[in-house]
Amino acid sequence: MSKIFGTDGIRCLVNQEPLSAETCLKISKTVAFLLKKQTSKNSRVVVCKDTRLSGYLYEPLVTAGFISMGMDVILVGPLPTPAVPLMIKTLRADIGVMITASHNTYEYNGLKFFDSTGTKLSSSLEKKVENIVLNNKKYSKVLNSTFVSGNAKRLEDASGRYSEYLKSTLKKVSYKKKLKIVLDCANGATYNIAPNLFWELGHEIIAINNNPDGLNINKNCGAVDTKSLSLSVIKNKADIGFAFDGDGDRLIVVDEKGKEIDGDKIIGLICKNHVKPKKKSNQHDVIITVMSNMGLEKYLTNKLKFKIKRTSVGDINVINQMQKSKSLVGGEQSGHIILSEYSNTGDGILAALKITEILIADKKKASKLFDLYSDFVQKKINLSYKTKNTELLNIIKKLKNDKTYNNKKIRSLVRLSGTEPLVRILVEGQEIDEVNKKTLEIKKLIRPYLG
Repeated sequence: MSKIFGTDGIRCLVNQEPLSAETCLKISKTVAFLLKKQTSKNSRVVVCKDTRLSGYLYEPLVTAGFISMGMDVILVGPLPTPAVPLMIKTLRADIGVMITASHNTYEYNGLKFFDSTGTKLSSSLEKKVENIVLNNKKYSKVLNSTFVSGNAKRLEDASGRYSEYLKSTLKKVSYKKKLKIVLDCANGATYNIAPNLFWELGHEIIAINNNPDGLNINKNCGAVDTKSLSLSVIKNKADIGFAFDGDGDRLIVVDEKGKEIDGDKIIGLICKNHVKPKKKSNQHDVIITVMSNMGLEKYLTNKLKFKIKRTSVGDINVINQMQKSKSLVGGEQSGHIILSEYSNTGDGILAALKITEILIADKKKASKLFDLYSDFVQKKINLSYKTKNTELLNIIKKLKNDKTYNNKKIRSLVRLSGTEPLVRILVEGQEIDEVNKKTLEIKKLIRPYLG
């Protein structure tokens, strides 16, 4: 084991490294050691989780690690990831932990850490944690030298606090019209709070995949698979459908015709209705990633006159750049939508509420609302690899600089997944035949090095 953190915290198969029971305990103790306020007698940490079965394994391990370092643990149970920064703020905590593997199925789990400001750990701090956990000599110094341990208690009104905060972000217009909405909760962390919140706002709610059993999280449902949502929207003649992922930080939309709307179109809609271009030329209005469609880029720059910046994949990269540029909106095609005015991280429910706000005010059908621009053709494929060998890394680097696959007519992105042993390939262009041809060529070039 040479690395612990990926593109979004820690994630792996349950009981595998770096999340064996022993290593998980080490990680939580080390994070406490680095982030605990040494001058405070009331150091505390918020621990949250999604609905996967292994949460019962990792919640007590993480809790034990923090308690052993003299910190008090506040357990808030199953709630979406974006609830954690809010709980850190309202409970004046030093650290927040979300036990989740996001959009992965139940065989996976992971840890997302937040500091006292509600921001995900920086890459430099992640490296410090890795250096200590992976070095026995350094880890031996991670000690609570007193006989005083922390304690743990469960907060019963956590979901109510988060729900009321989300309501406070809405304008009065949001209460004027009631919609028929289908919610796909992915059998994950939004299974209870999302249907209740939208119902309390007066909407007619049809909730699907909202009966988690610990094993069905993200299974053929939610933001990663909207087939059942599309069918339900059409069957129930709903105005719109919202699909969340397992930890609730992603959103994918389905319009009244059953068509899927990705994160790019959501960013475009929110920018059109909620953001004005900045006057300062050295700041970026909107932050997107290298995966975002060229159609979105042209719409934002040519139509809305925004200055944009692309980052590497991963919401933490978007968030970091948003903080540098003081941007109000950022996100990923996969459905992470970050609205910095309200949250430090992607929030699926918040984004869904803002869309209903626009839908009610605009009085258009969802299909018309999202008809903002024409997408370029994108082809995405994943190839499994056995080992991250030098030859594989070299061919990926070579393809990045190859003008055959990156020019005015075609754009390609070949990268290693930060969460799974996959080579992710994206090819984009205006002509479908050319996109398919270049995708096949790249696939053939990569295959010999997959092991």
